[in-house]
Amino acid sequence: MSFRRTESGLTNLYLFFGVDAVVYLEGGASLCRDDVNQGLYSDSTQDIRFWQTLFKIYRSDKTYKFCSVGSKETVKSIATDILNGRVNNVIAAMDRDFDHINERLISANNIIYTFGYSWENDAWDKNALRETFCSLSGACATKIDTEKEILDNYYKELASKLRGAVRIDAVLSQYDNSLFDRKSYMRYVDIYRNGMPAVNKEQIHHSLSEARDKVEGAIVRNTPFVLSPLIDCFGHLFAEYAYRLLAYLLEKIRKNPKLPKDYAASMIVEKFGQLLGANLIPDIKLHYDSEFSRVLP
Repeated sequence: MSFRRTESGLTNLYLFFGVDAVVYLEGGASLCRDDVNQGLYSDSTQDIRFWQTLFKIYRSDKTYKFCSVGSKETVKSIATDILNGRVNNVIAAMDRDFDHINERLISANNIIYTFGYSWENDAWDKNALRETFCSLSGACATKIDTEKEILDNYYKELASKLRGAVRIDAVLSQYDNSLFDRKSYMRYVDIYRNGMPAVNKEQIHHSLSEARDKVEGAIVRNTPFVLSPLIDCFGHLFAEYAYRLLAYLLEKIRKNPKLPKDYAASMIVEKFGQLLGANLIPDIKLHYDSEFSRVLP
């Protein structure tokens, strides 16, 4: 039997890769735990790009192998094994989702979570988007008053329009349900003729009706919570709004060529890392300071 088919196999896998530890992440093809135990993973995903950036900031003296396994449930199964001491030399890094309000966070060394709902909510921070715009457009950071006003107003308006929907999405998560269609989230994004993205309220109301029919009885909060509409919005949806805004600023305002989404995400992660390392996004840095204090080695 291959050593990778057992819990001791996962513990010793770092030796196979010649690293200090193996980091399991979401992203890429969705794999079950049996797949992972047999050594399957993806090694080129946006999740890896994000977490590699963080590990370079917080653990630059160590080496890691990053393995995306797609399914959060699979990463959680590994996290549970870490918690129970069944595997060592392994780290589980996950999107927080609504785990913090549903008492599903797994707290132990070598188990870490994003600050917001997902890595996209962290990386597509308004400051990172502004820095990315300047780099891609070649604009001077002190001469972007028009773009900065558009960006600031858009994020403020987006938070206002999503506030109710995100709150309902969180409440529904306590019933193992959701408001937003995770597989078809583009339905909630309208694009005006000038290229500016907007919230499709009609689709949100439609999804609310669909979700309401799936839950019996009154829908009430099981536990109290406080949310931020952009930090706690479904990550893929929030990233789509932010990406479309960046594309609008570049293409319509600066008349630059069309921007591929994957390239934009790469630039966002790079700028996010620079801001985090320079302590220019203090709330997020405080969170990751705490998370990485539990990463051993």
